[in-house]
Amino acid sequence: MEKIFVNIHTEKVPNPDAMKFNISNLFLTKGAYEYNSREEAKVSPLAHKLFGFNYVERVFISKNFITVTKKPDLDVWESMLIDIRIVIKKHLEDGRPLFNFKDSSTDPVYTPDKSISDKIRMVLDQEIRPSTWQDGGDISFVSFKDGVVKVSMAGSCVRCPFASRTIKAGVEVLLKRQIPEVESVTTDSVDWMNTQQEENPNFDRG
Repeated sequence: MEKIFVNIHTEKVPNPDAMKFNISNLFLTKGAYEYNSREEAKVSPLAHKLFGFNYVERVFISKNFITVTKKPDLDVWESMLIDIRIVIKKHLEDGRPLFNFKDSSTDPVYTPDKSISDKIRMVLDQEIRPSTWQDGGDISFVSFKDGVVKVSMAGSCVRCPFASRTIKAGVEVLLKRQIPEVESVTTDSVDWMNTQQEENPNFDRG
């Protein structure tokens, strides 16, 4: 079998604890998958390998990039970049699988308020998520009930210092402007008790 050559370049993202590893010549997956522990990562051989480094806290695999988040307060980026790049490159060039899913139907199932939910997902997919992908993260729809949109955050968006501003001054403002039924946007990924909201439309992406 002809050996695959994988070109990887790293990119800083707004979250200082995360780094994005762009895979320029491969399409990794049509979905997006996040792992928060080595136990969770058993379904992904590559993510499981990355958790072998004790400084790795989270691994996020998306279309053509992998975002690795380190544990806070660890100044290990210099060695981490080399270690992680080598592991990713070798795994992909050896043609090893990214996932070992028993069930291939891993896409989420959406339920109530279908028409409004579809509009919300469309706005997120077309106008919000491309920006979060650029920054090595993701924002996805969870639910819509009583005017409240709940989203989940993944990759570099988790624990990003700009995450709350992204939700309130970015996602919420945009959705309320385009979909009158939306009154607010929230997420379990942000500790709102320790966050001072900034209602500024010129927001930084999380």
